[in-house]
Amino acid sequence: MPLNNVGGPILRTEQGFTLIELVLVIVILGILAVTASPKFIDLTKDAKIATLHGMAGAMRSGSKMIYAKALLQKQTTGAGSLTVGAITITLHSGYPVGNWMAGIRYIVDLDTVSYSNATTACTSQWCGRGNQTSIPSGKTTSPPGKIGKLYLSGYRWTDECGVYYINHADGRTPEIGLETDDC
Repeated sequence: MPLNNVGGPILRTEQGFTLIELVLVIVILGILAVTASPKFIDLTKDAKIATLHGMAGAMRSGSKMIYAKALLQKQTTGAGSLTVGAITITLHSGYPVGNWMAGIRYIVDLDTVSYSNATTACTSQWCGRGNQTSIPSGKTTSPPGKIGKLYLSGYRWTDECGVYYINHADGRTPEIGLETDDC
């Protein structure tokens, strides 16, 4: 037996983890994974809402560009229309009306997309519907104001997952917002 410099035996200690320590670390990591992973795994709702925010921004920009053209042509009061190329956009107070076929679809360059049935799921990237006075989330307007809504593939008009456009037809800037409860 080897001796140390004072004449006693040299004690060797083993370095490492015991089985209990390893099991505890694995259990703790498992608990952390179970509590933290849902936050990181289900990001689809956040992605859909981000997409809706992008479309809302495009709608704001598009409606302002059309208003600028209407302003140049003195079409900013009451009902009117604006011709851009081969497209005629119906206006009220200088902004596109909340009608899908005559207004909203031209704001965001979806002029090839026809309006959608309220109860049919969208099969295109975007679908839209307009000429309403209320939407599923409870937003309303009074005639001659109209509401239209764009929604993503897989959703219906009746689902609260989309971008709405309200031209209240009283001269104020259109109201553009999101419905996100069903996303």
